[in-house]
Amino acid sequence: MIVNCRTSDEVKIMLRNRDGCRFRGKFPYPRLITAMDYKQKEFVAHTNIQQVLETAWLGDWIEWKSYSATWKLLYLLRRFIMLPVTVILGMLAPNSKMNQFNRLPINRMFNSLVTYLVFLWLLFRQSNADKFETRRGAPELSTWLPIAVFVVGHVLEKLKLRLQQGPERFFKNLWNVFDTVKLTLFSLAFLSWIAAALNIITQGSDDLDRKYWPWIDPQLVAESLFTMATVMAYLRLLFLCQLNYYIGPMQVSLGKVLHDFGKFATFLLIIMAAFTCGLGTYYSYYAGMVHKDPETGETTRQEDSFITIADTFKTLFWGIFCMTSLEAPNVVVTNTVAATGHIDAATQSHQFTQLVGYGLFAVFEVLMVVVMMNMLIASMSDTFQGVTDNAEYEWLFGRTEVYVSYMLLNDMPPPFNLLPTTGLLFCAKRLVSKSSRGYSRMPGDDGRGDLDSRSTAEDPEFRQLMTEIIKRYFTMRRPLVDR
Repeated sequence: MIVNCRTSDEVKIMLRNRDGCRFRGKFPYPRLITAMDYKQKEFVAHTNIQQVLETAWLGDWIEWKSYSATWKLLYLLRRFIMLPVTVILGMLAPNSKMNQFNRLPINRMFNSLVTYLVFLWLLFRQSNADKFETRRGAPELSTWLPIAVFVVGHVLEKLKLRLQQGPERFFKNLWNVFDTVKLTLFSLAFLSWIAAALNIITQGSDDLDRKYWPWIDPQLVAESLFTMATVMAYLRLLFLCQLNYYIGPMQVSLGKVLHDFGKFATFLLIIMAAFTCGLGTYYSYYAGMVHKDPETGETTRQEDSFITIADTFKTLFWGIFCMTSLEAPNVVVTNTVAATGHIDAATQSHQFTQLVGYGLFAVFEVLMVVVMMNMLIASMSDTFQGVTDNAEYEWLFGRTEVYVSYMLLNDMPPPFNLLPTTGLLFCAKRLVSKSSRGYSRMPGDDGRGDLDSRSTAEDPEFRQLMTEIIKRYFTMRRPLVDR
C-alpha cells in the first residue's frame, strides 16, 4: 500500500490509521508506532515514510541538512546558551509563534541533550570527589540536590511515557527498561544517603575514619549504587549513536550481540554451576597446608583456588579468560611436624586427587575457551554480518526510534519539566471545572489519546484512499497477469 501512495498527504492519511495501535498518547502517525512495535523494518525504512517523518522532525528547517559537522556542534553550543530563553518561553508562552521553532522535535532533542550533558557533568564531579575529605553521612546538600532534581525530572518523564504507552509496550523497549533500572539505582542511592544522615544524627561519630565503617554502612551502599547508576547514565549516550549513518548499524549490532550473549549465558551458567558444585570443596582439606622440599628447603603453599565454593567460582570464571594460575589444581600436603618442624617421612602425596583436579579443570577450559567461546564469536560474527547486509534498513529503523522517542517528549527537558507552565495550568483548570466542553476524563483514557475515539478505518478520507490504492495496485499488476 505504501508503494502505491503518490503524495505525502496520502502517506499521512495512511499513517494516521489507529487500528491495532496500542499507544494511548497523542501522536500524529499511530500506524508508524504499530509498524515499529511489530518490527516492520522494510515498511518503516521506506522512502515515503522517511520523507514524511523527516518533515515532522525538521519542520520547515530544511537548512539543517546542509550544515557541516562543525556548524552542528556550534548549534549545540548555541542551544546551551539559549536554554534560559527556551525555558522562559516554554513556561509562559508554549504555543506562541516565538516558541514554534523550539517545539520542533529536533530542537527538543538538542535541549534534552544539553541538559543531559549538564547532568553528566554533575555526576562526574560527584563521582570524582576526594574520598579523604568526605565525612561520614550524606554529602553536602549543594552537591547532591541538583542531581536529585535531575533524577526526579527524568522519573516524571518516564512515568508520563509509561502512562501513554501502557506497561506492555513501555517495557518492551529495552531502553525504557535500562532507564528504569538506572533511575531506581539513583533513587536507592539517595535513600541510602538519607539513611546515612539519620544514622549520624542518632549515633554521632561523623568523624569516624572510613576504615572503621561497617561493610553495610548506608554511605558505602549509597556510593556503590551511585557508581553503578553513573556508569549507566553515561552509557545512555549510546542511544543517540543511532542517528549516525556509519555508527548507527554498529550500535544496532551491539544490542543484537548482547542478545546473543544472553543466550550464551544460559550454557555458561549451566557449565559453571556443574564444575563449581563438583570442585567446590574438593580441596577443602588441604587449605593452608605447606610442603617443604627436603633437599632445597623450599616451601610450597596450597592455593585457595578450589577450597570453597566462592573460590572455585572465581577461579573458573577467570579461567575463561585464561587468567587463572596453571598451578591452581596442585595438591599440597603438609609434610612437617607442627611441634618440631621436622619433615615427616610418612606423609604421602595425593597424586590421584591432583590428577582428577587437573582433569576436570582441563575439561572446563576446553569446553569454555575452545568450544563455547568460539561458538559465541561465530554467532556474534553472523549477527554482525546480518546487520551489515541490511545496514540501510537497520539504520533507518534505529533512527526512527530516536525520532519517535523525542517526538513523544515534552517541550521542556528534565529537570525543567518540573516547572509549572501556562499550558499545564489551563489543563488543570479544565479538569477541575469540567466546563461545557465536557473534559471529564484525562486524555488517553479511551486508549486513543486526544484523537477521535472512532476507528479511523471508518473515516471517509481513509476509505477513499484505500479504494484508490487498491485500484492502483491491480492496475500495476494487470500487465503481469496478461503475460
